[in-house]
Amino acid sequence: MFRTMSRTLFSCLVCLLLACSLHAQRPSGTGSGGIIRVQVRLADGRPAPDGIHVRLEHAEGGAEADLVTANGGKCEFDQPSSGVFIVRIAGGEYKEVSARVELIHNPTAYVALDLIPLKTESNPELSVPPPGSPESVSVADLAIPEQARQEFTKGEDALSAQKPDEGVKHFQKAIKLYEAYPQAYRMLGEAYLQKQEWSEAEAALKHSIELEPKLTASYMDLGALRNQTKNYAGAEEALKKSLELSPDLPAAQYELAKTYWATGRWQEAVPLAEAAVKAFPDVAAAHVLLANIRLKQRNAAGALHEYQEYLRLEPNGTMAPQVHDMVAKLQKALGQ
Repeated sequence: MFRTMSRTLFSCLVCLLLACSLHAQRPSGTGSGGIIRVQVRLADGRPAPDGIHVRLEHAEGGAEADLVTANGGKCEFDQPSSGVFIVRIAGGEYKEVSARVELIHNPTAYVALDLIPLKTESNPELSVPPPGSPESVSVADLAIPEQARQEFTKGEDALSAQKPDEGVKHFQKAIKLYEAYPQAYRMLGEAYLQKQEWSEAEAALKHSIELEPKLTASYMDLGALRNQTKNYAGAEEALKKSLELSPDLPAAQYELAKTYWATGRWQEAVPLAEAAVKAFPDVAAAHVLLANIRLKQRNAAGALHEYQEYLRLEPNGTMAPQVHDMVAKLQKALGQ
């Protein structure tokens, strides 16, 4: 039993977990086909309702499959062949939104799509987005020129295609056409985040907040950026503001849990990390964070489960060697 684990072994485990990064990269590997897991979410990060039509298309053209979301805005395509695909919310009372996804080197791919309601006669209330969401800004500010909106959309498409340099150019054009465009500044910050240009990203995000103080996503992005740059006091301030505007925003909960963990306040991180894993069960790095916390709680079985979840999701991820080591030590300690 775990009670028999020596203090020396437990100390070694804690030292090893502290060396694990909280950020994971896409695993490498080969194989034909795989699983494409889709999460449809609302603008504030909450899961979208069930029954949303999602289509999988081949990047070269042609529909592959159609599904509807269930279990909190999720669906899963079991794709028999590898390739580059487009996942799309198509038709109905929602704006068409798509994302490019590659199923080439990895057996599992993930994509998140934002659900943007359209105003219809049958659902006029859908035209009013959640407070603080990106759409609430663009809908409220009818002064934004159409050309600026077009540049903004091109920038979003560039980010979805992992082309941050191109995204920066489009968002800058949108801002030049309309300087009081908070969402364009927010997405410019996102583009700089992808480029790891931290100071430029922070300046853009702070400007978006100055223009629209209730833009939840800007506070969340700012908090995540400050976690990256180890400005934990600033991260906590921004993330708490994000959660003040949207109390159940999973991404902000996860980032704030990382802040608390990094500053040794792991007890405060517990409920946030648990909520994040529940909301984002397919985010491998979140399981490592919760596993680390479980070790602090001296819950070896719980830690083992979370580490094993990471390996299931990212068997070849950047943290995989350390996590394999942790799993072996925990299994030995538990007599498995």
